[in-house]
Amino acid sequence: MAQTKVKRLLAHSSIGHVGYIRTGFSCGTIEGIQSLLIGIFIYALMTIDAFAIVLALRQTRVKYIADLGALAKTNPISAITFSITMFSYAGIPPLAGFCSKFYLFFAALGCGAYFLAPVGVVTSVIGRWAAGRLPRVSQFGGPKAVLRAPDT
Repeated sequence: MAQTKVKRLLAHSSIGHVGYIRTGFSCGTIEGIQSLLIGIFIYALMTIDAFAIVLALRQTRVKYIADLGALAKTNPISAITFSITMFSYAGIPPLAGFCSKFYLFFAALGCGAYFLAPVGVVTSVIGRWAAGRLPRVSQFGGPKAVLRAPDT
């Protein structure tokens, strides 16, 4: 089922990120705990940034993903910041989200969780589609969010 609301998509994304962070906890080693703490710190920064931008866009009545269509034209700084944050959520290298996931999966391999790390990589690749949708719409989407004056 495709998600249409921005905040709800970010909330559903947090469920997956908790799973990635639990990967570090399941190791029970120093490397696992270090990866867990790094993952929590990076995820908290990304989440604060993403929700701050979404809440700042509330004034322009951005609620649905389609409403982000004209963000690059109306507010380019927010669009670029939001895109970088979403790419980091998706785990695109060399951003912080990639480094966090890489460290978590590396710690899982180090403690012998040979099934958990590939499953995490596969779910991360699947999650890239959802997180990559927001920057694609905000940068290249149609002018749905542009308010037009009524014809007289």
